[in-house]
Amino acid sequence: MVGKGFASLQSVVSLLAGLASLSGALYSGMEYVKPAPRTGDILVAVRSAKADKPPPGATVEILTPTDTLIATLKPADDGHARQVLDEGAYHLRATAPLFEAQMRDVQVRRGATAEVGIQLVQKDPDPDSAPTKVTRRSGVRPLSRALGGAQRFVHRLGL
Repeated sequence: MVGKGFASLQSVVSLLAGLASLSGALYSGMEYVKPAPRTGDILVAVRSAKADKPPPGATVEILTPTDTLIATLKPADDGHARQVLDEGAYHLRATAPLFEAQMRDVQVRRGATAEVGIQLVQKDPDPDSAPTKVTRRSGVRPLSRALGGAQRFVHRLGL
């Protein structure tokens, strides 16, 4: 009698272990059926260089490396704008009335957020001043570039 009860308990445990194993295999296989998205985010913070607050009427244009317009963003009251994009290289152009336009280059990585800060400089009020110019910079300072490289290294390690 004891042997028969033990055999049925053993059968139930074996059945549950088999179901758990199959469930784990199906869960792992879902990555191949539905791969991770190939998109990332851009988070842009637009500020006035003098006041360190968002300039009124600011817009941010997202362009391809060949300068094809992809999207035009209107930053929120705090000066931040966010956009989901495919992985790749982009140019950002920030403009605001009475401010000089600024350009930044940014690389969007899958599953990551590229944070870009843009400070707009107020135009010279003199009407005889030089025409509006667009300043192109890489968008990062040397220290933040090194920190960004360290962050990408740690991210690739999965930490």
